[in-house]
Amino acid sequence: MYRLFIVLVMIFTLGCDSSHSLQKKLQEYQRRMANVLDVENQGRLTISLPPYPPLRDLKQNIPVTSIKLFEFYNLQHCELYTLVAERNTSLGHFQLPSVRYIYERHLIDALQQCFLDTTDSKSREKLDGWYQSKTQQLPMVWADLVQLSSELKKGFSTNSALVEGNEQDGLSQSKEALNYLIQIDHNKQVNSAQLEQHLQNLMNNPLPAKLWLSQLTLVEHLNHSTKWLLQHTVDLQCSGSKKKMEYLTNVFQQFFIEAIQPIASQINHYQYQLSPIFEEMMTHPNLSPSFKQYINQSNQQGFKNYQVAMQQHIHFWQDLFKRCNIKPGKH
Repeated sequence: MYRLFIVLVMIFTLGCDSSHSLQKKLQEYQRRMANVLDVENQGRLTISLPPYPPLRDLKQNIPVTSIKLFEFYNLQHCELYTLVAERNTSLGHFQLPSVRYIYERHLIDALQQCFLDTTDSKSREKLDGWYQSKTQQLPMVWADLVQLSSELKKGFSTNSALVEGNEQDGLSQSKEALNYLIQIDHNKQVNSAQLEQHLQNLMNNPLPAKLWLSQLTLVEHLNHSTKWLLQHTVDLQCSGSKKKMEYLTNVFQQFFIEAIQPIASQINHYQYQLSPIFEEMMTHPNLSPSFKQYINQSNQQGFKNYQVAMQQHIHFWQDLFKRCNIKPGKH
């Protein structure tokens, strides 16, 4: 009785502290439940997202478009000449996917303008061929931008943080950045600084990774807790274990209802806000199957698993409260 009294006091003390992360709240929820049920708590769970697909599965096989030296000198009257000269006589081969994408967009515009400014028929024919080739390759360059950018990789796969349930999660920045990347091919003008800023925002606010890792964390903890409760249903008699039921109800109220469920509600909100973007990515013809599978596993299947875990856990409590005529929050 004394031990359970101490547990109850600590519940109310910790319930006033909003500084605990989702991970800590789930751990504390399980620890207090284990104390009341008098079972051994396995402690901290090691949870991480699936590994991001390897480079070999993501890199697009983009043919190198080369220009002969004499053909290059014939273009000195065009901005294209300066643009290519600043890079290389090979039309586009750079390290950063974002730099490559911006260069390819500028190159396509320069090819089109040079075609208009050129009168020589042979040069115009070459320019038109290069323009058609580069235009056809641009979706593959975009795919490299999305799949290979280190900022987006971190935004989708880092295990550094969970959802906090407040503005620090960066929903607006993440949503804006992802929408920008999805729509960038449709923008008539592209701005390097703007693109880099959106990528930086994804790296600084990796909400997709936070969201998916939070769902996975909830699944692991809640499935474990629900299993405990089901195993000890016989010990939870409405009249024969009144004190135990009271303490257990307090644990549920203080940790699940007041601490965990508000964050879960934000997780649902983030999911519905970001899912249309991920679904669009999954239908894009130029993104690789392994990338789409990663999104499907993390976003769609992960969310389904999370919903099932939440429903099963809540269903247990609803049945228990109905059977014992208990109203949470009212004692």
